[in-house]
Amino acid sequence: MTRASSALVPAVTADKVASARGYALSRFMSRNDQAANSACPWQLIRIVDTYPLTRAAVAWIVADAVMRGRAGHTRAYDLWKNAVLSASPLVGEEAKLVEFFVQPVFGLPPKGSAATDHVPGHVGEWLWYLLAREEEIVDHDLALLESPSWNVTESGGDGFAVYRIPAGSGTALIFRLWEIKKFTGGGSISPTISTAASQLAKRGGEYVSKISWANATKSGDIGRLMSELTELWMNADPRGGAGVSVSTNPAAAPKRKAFTQLPTHLSRMVHPGQLRGIVIAVQDFEDFASEVREYLWSAL
Repeated sequence: MTRASSALVPAVTADKVASARGYALSRFMSRNDQAANSACPWQLIRIVDTYPLTRAAVAWIVADAVMRGRAGHTRAYDLWKNAVLSASPLVGEEAKLVEFFVQPVFGLPPKGSAATDHVPGHVGEWLWYLLAREEEIVDHDLALLESPSWNVTESGGDGFAVYRIPAGSGTALIFRLWEIKKFTGGGSISPTISTAASQLAKRGGEYVSKISWANATKSGDIGRLMSELTELWMNADPRGGAGVSVSTNPAAAPKRKAFTQLPTHLSRMVHPGQLRGIVIAVQDFEDFASEVREYLWSAL
């Protein structure tokens, strides 16, 4: 097998650019708060510039995080990274080992998967995850962040975060369940947001129940939160909340008004900060997702 594209910025070059900024996506992207006083405040997040090396560095950070997340507990991650950075594709059993971790969602070169929408959808989930991991929120300490699922077709919430906040003489935990979408078409992203908001309203209880089960062995305050999670969601308790993130092209990003569907679909979540939206705008987003895939393929 061969690399998907000879036009891809070499990984070793992209890695140097990413390293100079601490491999942090937030150092390549801007966050602009929108509708701060509305029922659903939201952020518009954009790559600061479209310089090819900047774009390549962002794609490389995402690809590296995907592979580390999938294979970091095995030697497949080191095999993959060394092969990509040295531009020396793997062969034999080593290539086969790495393939097992790349093939789900991304397929294998040269053709990839027949489900072409899966790659941008999954890349959108990883963009949200990495940006959520880096985000600094006043009086919020990130206590738990669920990583993206193995496959985009797995049932359950796309994102879940828990924060510690000051409460009396100690701290309390709050959580937010996220639905993450991609939009690569023309026109407005409003229908995509509506679909996500409806999904949270209809299946949010199922999603948090699955999260509660998956984290049942957690100890301390996280464990106590998990034992109460589903009931907190059912009761629209102020300790819980919901969010929708959409990755798309800059042309489709809303200019001012957006995410009004969340208060409509999740009408019981009326406490400040319970609802939130994010738009991640990347020029030629579908092509960007393909670049992430090409870095993943570069070891094969």
